[in-house]
Amino acid sequence: MCSHVSDLVISLAGRDRDEVMLVVREEENFLWLANGKLRRAEKPKRKKRRHTTFVAHCDERTREKLLTTGRLTNSDIRKALSIWAGENQNTDQERESEHG
Repeated sequence: MCSHVSDLVISLAGRDRDEVMLVVREEENFLWLANGKLRRAEKPKRKKRRHTTFVAHCDERTREKLLTTGRLTNSDIRKALSIWAGENQNTDQERESEHG
């Protein structure tokens, strides 16, 4: 699946390998990624699309803010990532309880 602005992706290559990041901008072959901590909104990481993989869509509030204003704060990005991590942890716990 091709990633677009406001999607959450995992980096597949480089020093940031295995990190979940938010797509804040896109071009034909490149995505600009930020996580609100080491890679801040003011200076997103430019990464080739083929070096990322789609994980999920971010929450609706964050998506709307990014698409209407064109920018997010570092706090907004961290919040979107923590919402995804919380949802992801809940599904992992549900799977464990089904098999446990």
